Amino acid sequence: MEIYINKQRAALKKGTSFEYIAENRLFSGSDGYSMAITFPLRGCKQNLDIFGNINRDDVAAGKVIFDCEIRDRSFYLFGCVTITEINDSEVKVQFLSGRSEQNFNASFDDLFINELDLGAPSAVSKEKIGPMAAWVPDLVNPVCVALPWVNDQSGNIQNLADFNGGVNYSWNKDTTGLSWQPYLIYITRKICEAVGYTCDLSEWQDNEEYRYLLICNTLPFAWEMPQFARALPHWTVAEFFEKLELFLAGEFTIDHRGHHISFAFTKPLLSKLPVVAIDKVLDEHTTEVSVEDGKCEYIETKNLVYKECEHEMWKFYSCDWFVKAWKNSAVRYNLLRDLLSENKALAKWDGSNNRNSVRNRLLYAADVDAYFVVRSLSKVLVQENTGNTPNKYNYKMELRPINLFGGRIVRDDGDAECVEIEFVPAWVDETEDKYGRVLFLPFSGYDENDSTELGVGRGQDAAEYKKRVDETLYQPHALQALEAGEKEAKAEYYDRIYIAWWDGAFDLSTLGQLPHPYVEDLEIRQDWSNYRWVHFSMRLNDRRYSEHDIDPKRKYSFKFLANDIPNPRAVFVIHGKRYICEKITATFTENGMSQLLSGSFYPILDD
Repeated sequence: MEIYINKQRAALKKGTSFEYIAENRLFSGSDGYSMAITFPLRGCKQNLDIFGNINRDDVAAGKVIFDCEIRDRSFYLFGCVTITEINDSEVKVQFLSGRSEQNFNASFDDLFINELDLGAPSAVSKEKIGPMAAWVPDLVNPVCVALPWVNDQSGNIQNLADFNGGVNYSWNKDTTGLSWQPYLIYITRKICEAVGYTCDLSEWQDNEEYRYLLICNTLPFAWEMPQFARALPHWTVAEFFEKLELFLAGEFTIDHRGHHISFAFTKPLLSKLPVVAIDKVLDEHTTEVSVEDGKCEYIETKNLVYKECEHEMWKFYSCDWFVKAWKNSAVRYNLLRDLLSENKALAKWDGSNNRNSVRNRLLYAADVDAYFVVRSLSKVLVQENTGNTPNKYNYKMELRPINLFGGRIVRDDGDAECVEIEFVPAWVDETEDKYGRVLFLPFSGYDENDSTELGVGRGQDAAEYKKRVDETLYQPHALQALEAGEKEAKAEYYDRIYIAWWDGAFDLSTLGQLPHPYVEDLEIRQDWSNYRWVHFSMRLNDRRYSEHDIDPKRKYSFKFLANDIPNPRAVFVIHGKRYICEKITATFTENGMSQLLSGSFYPILDD
C-alpha cells in the first residue's frame, strides 16, 4: 500500500493498521473516511518534509488539510487528510473523501446568500419594458420575470397591468416601477459565481420541469432594493445547497480544491449503478433495530414535509389531519371530469342551507389522486330585506384542491423522523374577477433597525412622511449605523424561499386576467368547466430519492471476501435477496487492504 500526501509518498509506521469506512450518503450524508492513520515523525525526514513544523498555530487549531491518495494494487482513493493529533514522535491523521471531505470543509459556513452579490434586474423602470416582455422568460436560460404579486402587508398589487384586448397589456398608472422574481437555477449559478466557483448544472438545465422553477421572493419597487439577494433568507451558502438538495431530490458535488460545483438528480444517478452480487459470505447475523439502538437514517424511511407557512393558503396546501379525519366520508369519483360535470352547478350558490349537499362534503377524484373542498370566494347582494330577515346573496364558489402539499408520511408510528423542506410552495390565490389568481407574498419581518433616511418608502403615505420629517433630527447613514450598534443577526425579509413554476405560457381561458405562476399541478377553471395539468409537481407523496423501500427495523451484518470495496450506493444481492447498504468497513495494513470486508445492510421490501 502506498499513501501520497501533497503528491509526496509518506512513510507508514511499522505495523500500522487502520479502518476505512465507505458509507452510503442516503443514510449519513457522508461518503468515505478512515479511522486514525499514524505516520512516524522522529527521525523520518520523509514525513517531516510533508508535515513540517509540528508547533504551527494552524496545526494546533486543527486547520491543516493535505491532499491525499491511497493506492493499493487496482484500488485507489483520492481525498484529503486532516491532522487529529501530533507530537514530536508521530502524527495521526484522518482521511476523508467525497461528501465526507465536503462536509468537513467550512469554506461556505460563514458566507450568507443574502449578503452576496447575486445581481439585479436589468430594468426596473416600466418605461423600458412592457408587460408581455417582463412576464415571459428566456426559454433557454431564464433569469427573472416581473409577474404581478400582492403585498400581503398593504394589499396592493405590484407590477399591476391592464388588459387592452387581444394579447396586449399596459402597465397600470399605479405601477411606478417593477420588482422582479429570479429563477432558482439562475440564482444557484450566481451563488456559485459569487463564491468564486465554476458550476455544471447541465442535468438541471436540461430538465424543463426544474428549469422553470421560480423564486417568488421579491421586494416592492418603492423600497429601492432590486438586488435579488436582499429578498433571500439569511442562510449560509452551505445551508442553501443542503436545503436545495432536499427540495430537488438531488445532490451537489462541491470540489473545494478545484473550486467547482456540479449537480445530479439522485434517483437516475443510482439507477445507473450496476448491481453488486456478494457470493463469498463468511459470517452474518441479523438485529432488530430499536429506537435505543439508533434510528435508521435512510432518507426513504423519513417523513418528508414542507416547513409550515403562515400565509392564508397553507391550511389548504397542507392538512393531513383534516383528510385523515374526513376521508372515510368523502364523496369519491373515478375521474375529476365526472366530479366537475356532476357538480358544475355548485360554482354558484344562493346561500340556501342544505347540510346533505355535496357542497358541504370532502370530495375525491381518483385519477388525479386529489381531495377537494368547495370554497366561497365572493358574494353579491341580490335582495336587501328589512327587519330580521337576512339579505340574500349569490356566492361565487371555487373547487379548491387540498393537501396537495401534505407530507410524504412513510410511517405514522411516532418513530419516523420528520425532515422539513424550506423551499416551499408559494401562495397563489384569487383576487377580484378582473385580475383572477395572483401570486401573494408575506414578509417574515426584518430585524435591522428601521432606517431614518429621508424619502417616502416602505409603504408610507405622504402624511406619515411629513410627520417623520417634522419630528426627526436626521443623521447621515454612517452615523445611523454606528448608533444602531453591532447586530447579532443580519436582516432578512423572508425566512424561507417561496417556489412556483412559470415558463411564460398563458392559459388562454383566462387571457385578460393577470398571469400567475403555478404551484399546484392541476388547476380548476373558475367556471368548473374543465381543468388543466401543469408541468411541474411539488407534491411530496411521490418524491423519491431512490427506487427502493427498506425494512428499517431489520439490519443485517455480513462479513465477506472481495478484492476491492464495492460502491455502497449500489443494490446488493446476497443469498438471492436484495439489500440496500448502509456502510462497508475495510481494514488496511502496510501490506494493503484485507480481502475480508464487513458491511451493514437493510433488506429491500419488495422482494
